[in-house]
Amino acid sequence: MSPRLTRISLVQQGVIAQNEFAKLLMMGSRGLIELAAPLTDEERRDFEIHIHGSYGSALAVQVKSVTELARLSKNVRGLHCQFTVRAARVVNDPLFWYFFACLDRQTMRFVDPTFMVPSNIVHQQASPVKTGAFWEFTVQASMELGSNDRWTPYRVNTLDLGKKALAIMRRPRRVIPASLTFFPPPLAGEGWGGGLVLLRKR
Repeated sequence: MSPRLTRISLVQQGVIAQNEFAKLLMMGSRGLIELAAPLTDEERRDFEIHIHGSYGSALAVQVKSVTELARLSKNVRGLHCQFTVRAARVVNDPLFWYFFACLDRQTMRFVDPTFMVPSNIVHQQASPVKTGAFWEFTVQASMELGSNDRWTPYRVNTLDLGKKALAIMRRPRRVIPASLTFFPPPLAGEGWGGGLVLLRKR
């Protein structure tokens, strides 16, 4: 007889968070947002999203979730999310965003606020440390109402998530040629140093 699970697994948590994100985008945009999940995750995209009938608006999103809030300081609760990425797969692009949220196991929903953050901001400001072939990133974002930390500009309540995604996709953006990819500088064991290195694919 198989042992009973006492809590959801990380794989289950990821699936739940992705489906909750998809629900909020579709319902929050009144059906304007379409989502598609890549068949493979080699480029670290959980979803490709676009505005219905407007394929030039596509956005790639990586969903990250935690199931508990952390105590960032004496009076501050926050979202603490740590993850690693192979150095060769760290890409900064205006069309690639991260979504961070706390998935409450009691209410079975995301806790407000959540965070929609451009990839380059995450890779620059999430305390990046390189160890071997991997970069480690740590997002520590306050959930308190009156907070004003580095992640405050990217806060979005769950019921506003669809509108926020629409606004991101509708605004003018700088186009990066497909032949160009951004990688972080190769600083072994150090935090972010001298910006980004631009490499041209051959």
